[in-house]
Amino acid sequence: MLGFVTREMGLIVKRGNPLRVSGLQSLVDSGISFVNRDVGSGTRLLFEQLLAQGKINSDKITGYQNVELTHAAVAAHVARGMADTGFGVEAAAVECDLDFVHVITEDYFFICRSNILNSKPVERLREIIGGTDYRRAVNDLPGYSVSDAGVVKTVKKFFRENG
Repeated sequence: MLGFVTREMGLIVKRGNPLRVSGLQSLVDSGISFVNRDVGSGTRLLFEQLLAQGKINSDKITGYQNVELTHAAVAAHVARGMADTGFGVEAAAVECDLDFVHVITEDYFFICRSNILNSKPVERLREIIGGTDYRRAVNDLPGYSVSDAGVVKTVKKFFRENG
């Protein structure tokens, strides 16, 4: 596995978090309106996994069936007062001058066989994602980090370090 980027995922809320949303449990039977991502999107799959881990029934979340196609659209929905919160990236919240309640950090990797790590194309990729220009561009995005970009880890090592 070749480290690429991490991003912060959480609940996008109105500036000042007037409803005091503190996590996914805040959405249960609370009347807090939610806007979801589209079925099949990675963000929706992650959200559903988090609900399952927390033993949260989606039927108890007001607006769970309301969907938007992008993180920016979810944030715009909240900014316009069409929902109290939605699940998405921190960068979308910041772009719309909203607040953000962190829920989880997502790790992104390139996966390849170890025997091609020293091939010219993979070496070039590692050079790019380890370079200053890439790091600066990504680090300028709120909630994104490239601290492990270009670092090689085995799947076993990653799960040993991250549970």
